[in-house]
Amino acid sequence: MSTASPPKKAPRTDPESALEALKRARKRAEEIASATGTAVIQWENGKIVRVYPGRQGHTDTGSNSKPE
Repeated sequence: MSTASPPKKAPRTDPESALEALKRARKRAEEIASATGTAVIQWENGKIVRVYPGRQGHTDTGSNSKPE
């Protein structure tokens, strides 16, 4: 018969931890988008926009085509 190990500590679930996780996820999404030339989709001024990291100040609120 084996001895049971103590339970692992559960991750924090407070709102501050959630915000930290979202910031890390956003940063990673921007890194991937920049490396692959794709957009990050975000909500801005009441509209859904595509933001192209690495292309200074470029957002696209309309077409599905990628800017040149």
